[in-house]
Amino acid sequence: MKNSRDIPLHTLPALPFLASDQRTAFGEHWPSHRIDFYAIIWFMEDSDVHFIDFESYPIKKNAVYLIGQHQVHSIPSKVLPKAKTIVFSASFFHRIEEPFLRQLFLPFANDGIAIPDQMCGPLAELFNLIVLENNGPSDLTLLLKYTTVFLWHLYRFANHQLTVTAGEDSRIIKLFYLLEEHYTEERSASFYAQQIGLTPKRTNEILRERTGMTISQLLYQLLLIEAKRALFHGKMSIKEIAYQLGFTDQSYFARFFKKHTGITPEEFREKESPRFRIPS
Repeated sequence: MKNSRDIPLHTLPALPFLASDQRTAFGEHWPSHRIDFYAIIWFMEDSDVHFIDFESYPIKKNAVYLIGQHQVHSIPSKVLPKAKTIVFSASFFHRIEEPFLRQLFLPFANDGIAIPDQMCGPLAELFNLIVLENNGPSDLTLLLKYTTVFLWHLYRFANHQLTVTAGEDSRIIKLFYLLEEHYTEERSASFYAQQIGLTPKRTNEILRERTGMTISQLLYQLLLIEAKRALFHGKMSIKEIAYQLGFTDQSYFARFFKKHTGITPEEFREKESPRFRIPS
């Protein structure tokens, strides 16, 4: 990398689907990278930590992490932990018919999903079928069905509130996607509530019940994630980042960032970013 702060964009080869029970990453491994696809990572051993959008999560045996397109993933280690991995393109992702399975990849909740001991064997057999099909005929229709079944089991195992309940209400799933699409230019709860046919009060009531957060809090979370991505990337000035994220001036952005993180944008760029790189 020419600039140590650049986040490489990790793209798939000219294939919509890849699976392996032998590797954690496909292609060159960068300690931090933004992915241009969707990933399912099933860790097969305990290790240190990895980072999703700059938040640390433990690497535990039989924990599965689901990473969405454009998220930043970092394993700051020279030796990657053993894992079973599935990656697929956006076109494959959008063929998953069940919206509550697609919402497993939303960036609001990145906690790992623990596979119960009694289900490790059966899911390993299912994963073997996925790898066998991927290495053989690679029929996308069959791979889609296998992957859907795998995700359905993960949905059952998930114990964080967002995943368990949000899928029961299609309006809330639609809201999540609206937030991702419009968060830089639309900060009004009324805008999002109107799009899903509810009042702002009722929308926030449902969100508090489902996620423990309001529309504004979800918006702030998205803004902070993208701010950290841009700060780590290092190509834009803080002023440019502020304007890109819809802030009227740099000082307002700096106050917002410090209020929610406890540090300034400059401190994050200079002091926090090295945590996501391989130690020398």
